[in-house]
Amino acid sequence: MNDNEILKWQEAISSLPDKQFFNTMRLYLGEIKTPYNKQRLTQQLAAFIKREENLSSLLTLIDSFDVTILTAISLIPNPTQQTLIEFFRTEYSVTDLYAEIINLTERLLIFTEKSADSGKDFIRINPLIRENLLPYMDSQLIFPEYTVAHFSNEDIFRISPNLLAAFITYIRIRGISCKADGTIKKNDKTRLSEIFPGKERFIQLLMTAFINLSLVYESEDGKGFKLDYNRTKKFAELSEIQQYALLCAAAVSRFSKDGLKKEAQLLIDCLTSIPENGFSRDSILRLAFLVGTYTEDGSAIVHKSRFSLILEAARQEAGIEPEQNAELLDRMIDCAVLFGLLKKTGTSEEGVELFNTTEELTSHNTSLTNDSLLNGESSQTPKVLNIDSTYTVTLMPGLQLKELLPLTDFMLVKKFEVVTEFEITRLSASEAFDNDLTPEIIFNRIEKYSYYQIPQNLKINITEWYNSYSSAQLYYGYVLKVRDNNISFVENNPNIKKFIKEKLAEGIYLLNLPAGSDINDFINESSLDFMGNVKTSLTKSEFQTFPLLRSGHKPAVLERKKTGCKKTSISEADKILKLLKTSLEKLDMEKHAKESLEHRISNRLILSENQLKTADVRTEILEADGMDFAGKVHLIEAAVKDEDLMELQMPDTNGKGEFFTLVGLPLGISKQPGEAVMRFQVEPTKDIENFLVSRITHLRRLRY
Repeated sequence: MNDNEILKWQEAISSLPDKQFFNTMRLYLGEIKTPYNKQRLTQQLAAFIKREENLSSLLTLIDSFDVTILTAISLIPNPTQQTLIEFFRTEYSVTDLYAEIINLTERLLIFTEKSADSGKDFIRINPLIRENLLPYMDSQLIFPEYTVAHFSNEDIFRISPNLLAAFITYIRIRGISCKADGTIKKNDKTRLSEIFPGKERFIQLLMTAFINLSLVYESEDGKGFKLDYNRTKKFAELSEIQQYALLCAAAVSRFSKDGLKKEAQLLIDCLTSIPENGFSRDSILRLAFLVGTYTEDGSAIVHKSRFSLILEAARQEAGIEPEQNAELLDRMIDCAVLFGLLKKTGTSEEGVELFNTTEELTSHNTSLTNDSLLNGESSQTPKVLNIDSTYTVTLMPGLQLKELLPLTDFMLVKKFEVVTEFEITRLSASEAFDNDLTPEIIFNRIEKYSYYQIPQNLKINITEWYNSYSSAQLYYGYVLKVRDNNISFVENNPNIKKFIKEKLAEGIYLLNLPAGSDINDFINESSLDFMGNVKTSLTKSEFQTFPLLRSGHKPAVLERKKTGCKKTSISEADKILKLLKTSLEKLDMEKHAKESLEHRISNRLILSENQLKTADVRTEILEADGMDFAGKVHLIEAAVKDEDLMELQMPDTNGKGEFFTLVGLPLGISKQPGEAVMRFQVEPTKDIENFLVSRITHLRRLRY
């Protein structure tokens, strides 16, 4: 037990609003006599908690829900009410979590500490009893280990180098036209669905990723997106898992370079951390949350979690609306499943759907640098290519994307199924010639990966196409013209020579300057300052490289498994509650007072019979039902005065006879003849709504 932590707890209790402070003291210590001293009362409360019989009851009365929430609080660095809601949002309702947090606070199991730096209210476990609670806690409560009872026989589709190469060749040759929102237009959509049957949603997400990664750019004529080949080659140099993580992140949202790196790294860490039997979707979402809050050595990042940084990146850097932030991780998981990075392994005995990482990715996650095994050359070049008489190229798996790009430079994708089919056409060959490929280069690349000789008629055609292509050429770009006395200077200047694409005539040169470069920089570096500057509208690219990601790591919290954890006992808890209720029945007091104390017992706020005898009961309405209009009005007025949260239930307007439940803060009530309207701030969105009191079917105060 740390003395400093106990002091923080005492300060937190002493700084409570007076009403809440004294209600807490009266609940556990009985009537408070004046004069009083807050510090002394807080010390008395600490002594009450540590009293053996009270501590025993406190621990016996905790249930599995309590332990689950307490475990999460212990795992998440600096948890707030909102982070707990986000953490459990797939399993528990906002109402249940608000009520539970309030109940745990009232039972003195947790408290709130205000951060001096951020002003946020962090939830802490009471240091007086934390050691007593630890035996109940286990990460398996948050990440249960399931046994696969029924294995999935679904075909597993996974993104692959061949698929990416096929998609890239389509964009390189044809381009892709998209609507303003990035949706692929009908003509391209139809063609792509024929090439990639059944992969329409996948192709759309892949296109979104290509746009957000700037692997494509919008053509000047506005007729669609073209491939940025140089940038795509840089992308292909990355390891497979890096490529897929970046694509998955970019398919979900547009991020800055730093935001993209954080998102992609989060995904890699999650994929690495999933156990052999798999995780449920809920566990994966929690895993993403926790992975983002721990460093590589397993220590907590106390200043700010990666989860919060991701949300901030989505909100601030990408301009995403706040309501979309809560769905960011959901979309990430959906995309990972669609891309085949996560696969469905089957269902547990309880019927829970389980997911695991694709084996190929797991085995590839040994090193993620450009010098890794993934990017190295194998000792023997795989023979994966076959060409038939119609110039159809069948390409088997086995090559990395960086090897496939030069191989498919002169091909056009025809069909992607079990194997990938390309074709060599005059159009695809001309595109290759535009990129300085010659027939000899093309033949060498084919021969490198093929078991068989190149069909002779194909060789003849490619050669003829090249001869025809070379017979007339149209140039676009910068042309340098110099006088005879400067020819020698230009041709021997290394800063100029490296950019000469072709010598068109004596003293006339076609320059091949990188896209986005400034011609004035070229002039200065080449010592051509004797000529006037050439102005250009080209701008430098703001994003030249892709972020390098590290190998995935499993957070240490997943290793903190225990054997022989203490289990909560419903029967033992019931014994205490029954004993307390029996003792209450024997007491001579008013009906309303007994009802109030019975409510306290049910909420496990009473730990001993002595609390019943010394209780300072102030009769308050805690709940009101639909028919009790006056009771609801009174309850709202009291909650507004005390700034208490409320839970309300109302019929849904969908006409199906359903009800919805909200938690929030009542801000005021306006009365009219026969009706009243409550102004209500909904949690956690902070939206302000007006509700007719007559339509509210149930009201409950969550703090009193």
